[in-house]
Amino acid sequence: MKATILLILTVSAIISTEPQFDVESNSVLVDSTRCGPRFGRCARGLCCGLNNECGSSVAHCNVSLGCKSKWGICF
Repeated sequence: MKATILLILTVSAIISTEPQFDVESNSVLVDSTRCGPRFGRCARGLCCGLNNECGSSVAHCNVSLGCKSKWGICF
């Protein structure tokens, strides 16, 4: 019984941590708040700001403030 529960938890952990792939941009989407060359793209609809953090604020999304269009959307 313990082995079965352990197996289920292990499989669940593997499935939940598998990265998502965005076909349109041909890149992996990150599940965290980080973005950039080491972390990948932000989740759909989020911007990658100057400090490689995903978000939706003006500080994250404004090109003149350092938004990185390769890793997220920018305005």
